[in-house]
Amino acid sequence: MSSKQKSNQKDHDLNSMSGALAHLWNRIPLTFKIMLWYSLFLCTLLISMSIFYYNYIGAADAIEIRDRLQQQTLMMSTDIRKFKPYEDGIFYLVYTEDGMITKGYAPDGFPNRSTISLGRVGEIESNGLTFYYYDVPINAPNYRGYLRAIASQKVTAKKGKTIYALLLGNIIALVVSSLGGYLFIKQGLKPLRKLTHTAKVIGKNNDLSRRIELPEIAKDEVYELTTTFNRMLSGLEDSSNREKQFSSDVSHELRTPISVIQAESEYGIKYAKTLDEMREGMTHILEQAKFMSSLVSQLLDVARLENNYEINASSVNITSMLNNIVYDYTRLCAEKNITINASIAEDLTITGHEISLRRTITNLIDNAIKFTKSTITITAKRNNYYLVIEVTDNGIGIEEENLTQIFHRMYQTEQSRNKKSNHGIGLGLYFVDKVVRLHHGTIIAKSEPNVFTTFTITLPLTNQALQ
Repeated sequence: MSSKQKSNQKDHDLNSMSGALAHLWNRIPLTFKIMLWYSLFLCTLLISMSIFYYNYIGAADAIEIRDRLQQQTLMMSTDIRKFKPYEDGIFYLVYTEDGMITKGYAPDGFPNRSTISLGRVGEIESNGLTFYYYDVPINAPNYRGYLRAIASQKVTAKKGKTIYALLLGNIIALVVSSLGGYLFIKQGLKPLRKLTHTAKVIGKNNDLSRRIELPEIAKDEVYELTTTFNRMLSGLEDSSNREKQFSSDVSHELRTPISVIQAESEYGIKYAKTLDEMREGMTHILEQAKFMSSLVSQLLDVARLENNYEINASSVNITSMLNNIVYDYTRLCAEKNITINASIAEDLTITGHEISLRRTITNLIDNAIKFTKSTITITAKRNNYYLVIEVTDNGIGIEEENLTQIFHRMYQTEQSRNKKSNHGIGLGLYFVDKVVRLHHGTIIAKSEPNVFTTFTITLPLTNQALQ
């Protein structure tokens, strides 16, 4: 194998090992990862502090020995008659100017020859010991010489004990801190485990109604994550419920027209003999097809509204829009012998979505046409900072107990249940309410059976953004 091939094989082995280590690291639980980083940081901190303490203790001991050595030597030199060869860990000796020892003795291991140390403490290392010595001249009437004090420091032994104490203390501190950190981290990540468990349960049971319990006091990042997750679940649940409701509404409302179409088709195939009989059957099928088309269109409109929390807003001239609507409905009302009256103030302008607002007003007028006896009245005016639009008819009215229900999805009062007469499915007013709410407005209904029904829409004139 060539050197290049060996190099490539080595690189391949290193890459494989790196990939295996990365895969192993990714499989380690987050709690242990955090604890490992925490323990490594704590270990580094303890080692750094131990090194500092170790060096500081050594320097502090040396300074203490030097100070004590100077003080004791100076005290003894004032009265040489009180000379003692050893006292309080210090060896004393007296020697002449030519270096001859006359009193006392040096400790074992101290070099025989050493330079004189006047005014400062000398230091010599020998045989694993550090010797500190200090010389003071003796001024006696009959003697000229020097007093030397020598102190030894067992460097190796003391350092060994210090290292052992620091090592033992560091191990105990690291173990206790790591265990405490693990328990603390495990408790802190408890909401994450709940979040994971909830996600698994939701995925397994398809139950979007479950929520994660929020901590009562802590408002940290985990609290924010849990809150965000719960909001996401609420949004998904609402979306799922809307989808289920849409499917339920479609299946419920399409069941009857599909049955009619099937029955008419089967009857025409089996029993229709003449062209008139076929035309009658096709007429019924066409009516049901139109109803189905209208139904699907309304359901899709409602679905779009429910899935949009914002709409594109622009300046809308309500005066012009309402005048155009009244003009468009004048001929239709005349054909039905219905009088449509309008009282619309000038220069009414708001910020909104013109198409949805137009659909809202036309829905109310369509309802009024279905149920009125003879007259429909439309008014629009300012009321302080609000725009007020009213649509009134003198029709059959709405019972008081139904006034709070008519804006609900698929709701119809008893008078409107005959689809052959009104072709409604209970989505018109629901659509109106959704559009008004998206424009930060309100809609209320007032009615007196067989006298009048009035729908009042209130919209803010200063609304600059729809959210």
